[in-house]
Amino acid sequence: MLKPTGLAAQSPPSNANSGSLAEESTKDLFKGDFPPVVYGENLTETEATIQAIVERVFRDDDGILRSSVNGATMTPLRVEDVRDRPQGLGTFAENSAIPREIKPLWTNYENAGQASGTYLEALCAKARLIDDARVRELASRTVAAIVILWENAAATKDHLGGGGRGWLPKPYDGIQRVLRMHECSADQYCDVTLGLHSYYLSLADENEKRKIEEIIVSFADWWYDHDYAGVYFGQAIWWKRLKSHSMAASYFLYLNALAQSWKPSRKFEHGFEIWWGLKGALQPPGTAVWVTMHGITLNCLERLITLRPDLADEWRSAAAYQARLLAASTGGTAAFPLVNAECFGADYLATAHRLLPSGGYDRLSRRCLEATMRRECFYHIKRGRRLADMDKRYVGDDYRNMFMCEDHTHWLNGYWQGRVRASLEK
Repeated sequence: MLKPTGLAAQSPPSNANSGSLAEESTKDLFKGDFPPVVYGENLTETEATIQAIVERVFRDDDGILRSSVNGATMTPLRVEDVRDRPQGLGTFAENSAIPREIKPLWTNYENAGQASGTYLEALCAKARLIDDARVRELASRTVAAIVILWENAAATKDHLGGGGRGWLPKPYDGIQRVLRMHECSADQYCDVTLGLHSYYLSLADENEKRKIEEIIVSFADWWYDHDYAGVYFGQAIWWKRLKSHSMAASYFLYLNALAQSWKPSRKFEHGFEIWWGLKGALQPPGTAVWVTMHGITLNCLERLITLRPDLADEWRSAAAYQARLLAASTGGTAAFPLVNAECFGADYLATAHRLLPSGGYDRLSRRCLEATMRRECFYHIKRGRRLADMDKRYVGDDYRNMFMCEDHTHWLNGYWQGRVRASLEK
């Protein structure tokens, strides 16, 4: 869960008077040939380019997708690249429960799980329309990497109760080295769950289905056993206490309902009851926040309609509420002034259209796709933004030029989910 950088403009930045920053702005720094400046002249060409970028730029040797790379080199961030953040001081990860030597490089794998889960969803949607063994191979490889992460994390249980079966940390040093990684967030789990569930329903063989059931049931066990609490950026998060956190409420309702469908137990029934008692978070008072909070909620509500159809009216009411906030958080062209949100919007608005086909969300989704067909659109922070206008954390070498995997995978999922829907509506 990266911080929504658009919020930085709402408060005076601590470095606003710095003469060295006064005339500087974010730029597309890459000078090489791939990724190209222009991804395509149309959506079909752009999709092919993005598919290649995900595999060539973001897939690591262990099969997981990196969260981001250094936009100047299109390679993972190195310690020597982070000149102004020694040992991670001044970064969001400064107090994170991860090794100090990894803190300057936190963005390399911060959202690796989310990027991989969303990519898996996109590949499953693509496979519905295109009979291509390569697509199935890429999806299978992504699942295998998630399994490796899950298995390695299960072996890390310590005397303080951290780690263990069902633990899925942010793999800041890669999926083979997770022993000292004690950070995660509910949205990371959620996108992995959604991706594995989609694969289960479409491409998985029987052995893969049993493994996916085992993994997701272990997620439900872990969160229940830890009272739905965790650590993120060095802070304890009791998700149950966040009374208006729609993403958390929707995910834990979905997770318990899915686990219950595969392994019925009083435990998961109780877990669902706990979060049903907090269902007010699905329609919290207030205005739109960061796009993923509304989008992930919609994705979970869509699954809940199938898993718990007896409560479909509740899910649909919450979906209509969240879809309006989602549209406001993207505006079709991104409401956040500093961050590129259109790719996320393209994906989540496609979900909104499936749930609310008369709401015009398909047009907004396509507008987001068409607005993001150039390399500059896939940096986390928009290009051409003055550094002097930003909080000092966002101008750091670890953050300023992140070239984001998630933007690419969300674009792909928005594109293929839209095409699947269009094929069904013919």
